[in-house]
Amino acid sequence: MKIRNGACLVCFFLLFACSESDDFLINKVNEESANQSYRENFESFPFSDIPAWRVDAAKYEGPYSESGEYYQQQNILPPEAYRNTISIGEGNWLTAEIYTRTEDPILLDYLDVVSDPMDASNQVLKISTPDHTDGVVLRSKKPLPPKYRISLKIGFANYGNESKLNGYSKGDENAGPWRKMSSVGHNGFYWLAILDKPPKPHNNIWIHHHRKFVIDSWNRKNFNNSVNVIALDGKSETHQAFGKKFISYLDNKWQHISDVPMDSYLDNEWYTVTFVRTALFYQFSITGNFKNGGLTTYKDTINIRKNCVFHYNQTVEELDPACADNRKQSFLEKDFISWPKDSAYPEYFMLGEPHINYYEGNFLVDDITLEVL
Repeated sequence: MKIRNGACLVCFFLLFACSESDDFLINKVNEESANQSYRENFESFPFSDIPAWRVDAAKYEGPYSESGEYYQQQNILPPEAYRNTISIGEGNWLTAEIYTRTEDPILLDYLDVVSDPMDASNQVLKISTPDHTDGVVLRSKKPLPPKYRISLKIGFANYGNESKLNGYSKGDENAGPWRKMSSVGHNGFYWLAILDKPPKPHNNIWIHHHRKFVIDSWNRKNFNNSVNVIALDGKSETHQAFGKKFISYLDNKWQHISDVPMDSYLDNEWYTVTFVRTALFYQFSITGNFKNGGLTTYKDTINIRKNCVFHYNQTVEELDPACADNRKQSFLEKDFISWPKDSAYPEYFMLGEPHINYYEGNFLVDDITLEVL
């Protein structure tokens, strides 16, 4: 097995400020001890106390949310839809968020426990979005601590292919009402992402404006079964539809290049993903059998301060003033600052399919672990 470029790192910081400030995971860490770990392996049925589906209230979560100023300015109204929030497993640390426009939705259409295709004695979670207007994500229930490691197995994905339909059911799927274009040219899912707000299914533009770090697959023309590893460049201009520009991991180094994948995954394979946060770095590792690299591990770190990775600072104190970005987005005579000098941003991890106007398919996940370092 080959190891592609890598460096280890150790060290990190403090977390502060968030809408769930009274429920911080870090509080628990401070009260007890570091080196805690949380794990879900789906060997026992992980869904308990399943709530009733609720009508989507299109809660305001910033200018790019469904009821936000960006869409108000265009006179775009959210369609009728339904949501659910479900605790997963034990330990009160893992949550599923589901969005659908299907009436009388059934949980098992979106989350189900099935046998591992490689080991019938092992149970794994199947995440599905049967329609491109569905969204399903697994996320940390509370903000992440200052130092942590996340690991998981992911694979057996069916989110697009080389056919004309690209994994979609009919071919007439569109990204409305949020974008006036077809959805079919784009399909995919998130292997792991770090966001600055509690991750929930939203229109794709909202997601683009809240990502810090992403490992995902974006199946489109010229790139099938792609694996993309990107950090978001906090010093770049903020595009209204796409957010910040990419710092992509490509050819064993970080480059200011967008839309070029690191490699491609193979069908019917498991991949192991690990992500570590320290005081100075993000570190990722992906091990598996790739189309171009073969059986290998892609691994590297990125200095979050030197590269001004978007919204990296969990506290005001750890923000390098050189990274602050006072450029504005303005809607309905309101100004929204990209990265104010007195701001701080919690971190949540997410995996799944968060876009409620794109992406249709399913994949498997297993052995999700969060370690407090």
